[in-house]
Amino acid sequence: MEIMKAIIMLVVILVAFPLVMNGQETEYNVETESVSTHVDKILNGPITKEGLKQMPYKLWFNSNYKTYRVNTELLKDAKKKNIKNLKVLAFMGTWCHDSNREIPRLMRVMDDMGIGDQLELYALDVDKTSLKGKEKGFDIKNTPTIIFYLNGEEVTRVIEEPEGSFEEELVRILK
Repeated sequence: MEIMKAIIMLVVILVAFPLVMNGQETEYNVETESVSTHVDKILNGPITKEGLKQMPYKLWFNSNYKTYRVNTELLKDAKKKNIKNLKVLAFMGTWCHDSNREIPRLMRVMDDMGIGDQLELYALDVDKTSLKGKEKGFDIKNTPTIIFYLNGEEVTRVIEEPEGSFEEELVRILK
């Protein structure tokens, strides 16, 4: 009887565990139709650099990423700070010209600093919504909206474009 209970329990675990784990997976780089008739397909929800390197997004991503020259002199002191406590949450639109210009620049600067993995990137539709609803509670009105956190607290936002450069923003945040 104990063996039968153990077998039943094992079967339940083997069936239930994959179902529970599957519900927790994050799906990245999902391409959807836009709510706008002026925009074709877009990325929607959590995205990665690899997603932006796919057609048609790579047409603007690759050139803006590769041609941006990071001001390494300006970042020299910032790199010595405790940058592991810096997190960046960015909401963008693959349909948005400001996002097309600024997100590759931000990614290039963060990669240069060795903190590219501290960027969480979400693509929104033209109505500033996403499939996963991550944008709710962040008051996103324009794209890109880039939120910088230090030690878990929001310290600044860049909306559409930085006043100077992302290097200058990071120097201010990490001073």
